[in-house]
Amino acid sequence: MMAYFKIGDTDYSMYVNELNIEKEANYNAQTNAAGNTVVDYINHKRTIEVGIIPLDNAAMIALQNDIDSFNVSISFRNPQTGALEENVNCIIPGSNVEYYTIQANKVMFKAFKLDFIEL
Repeated sequence: MMAYFKIGDTDYSMYVNELNIEKEANYNAQTNAAGNTVVDYINHKRTIEVGIIPLDNAAMIALQNDIDSFNVSISFRNPQTGALEENVNCIIPGSNVEYYTIQANKVMFKAFKLDFIEL
């Protein structure tokens, strides 16, 4: 089975139910003396949205420890190549985790999404 989402060296593919890659171009547009708009392509940045299934306590602790740094390195399946694109430096601007149940012998968390923004 091919890994398709990792944070650092840890494969989280088994917990992922959604993987969305948004690609946005960065450019500079100017109007020249003739009145024409000239566009210079600078680069593109991606936002990788990852849907995480409901997790138990142990899996959530591992995930939270891996995303605790503001800047993380992720690997994900690139839709343009079909291959695992590795070590993409990203920031995680925020995350929201909600408990599903808290019992003495079982703690579960609701499904949630993480956004990773490429640096």
